[in-house]
Amino acid sequence: MKIICDTGPIIALAKIDKIYLLKGIAEEVLIPPMVFKELLGKVGDESNQIDRALSDIIRIKESGALDPAAEKALAGLGEGEKQAIGLAFNLKKDILLLLDDRAGRECAEKLNIPTTGLIGLLLILKQKGLVGDIVPFIDELRNKGYWLSDEVINVARRLAGE
Repeated sequence: MKIICDTGPIIALAKIDKIYLLKGIAEEVLIPPMVFKELLGKVGDESNQIDRALSDIIRIKESGALDPAAEKALAGLGEGEKQAIGLAFNLKKDILLLLDDRAGRECAEKLNIPTTGLIGLLLILKQKGLVGDIVPFIDELRNKGYWLSDEVINVARRLAGE
């Protein structure tokens, strides 16, 4: 499976030094050029993790042209989300789009693109036995400034059985 990532989840994983976990479930981790550009703009503690991932785990790939219906569906989204969804749309099979932005996820779902967010990724990692409890990761993310609503955290706890 290939994972196509938007900026937010990569930054979140970098904040807790867990980008390497993507290797456990993906044969390739792809980002479009705009996500690459957004990642290069990070200057916090996570920037070293991002730099290592860009040279080791993550590959940049152009999304290519979209058909008019897909282009219309993506109107109004940020350029990083558009490119990530466009890349996933064009690759079509054996992919998972990793995207936290709600509007972007709704567009991706309308285009029948398998999509999850950071919490969904943590649940997949737990299901595959690559991590234990996910609540410590969630707590660490929040402590390091990554915003997650109480509602999302409560759902994650319930789904994880924690």
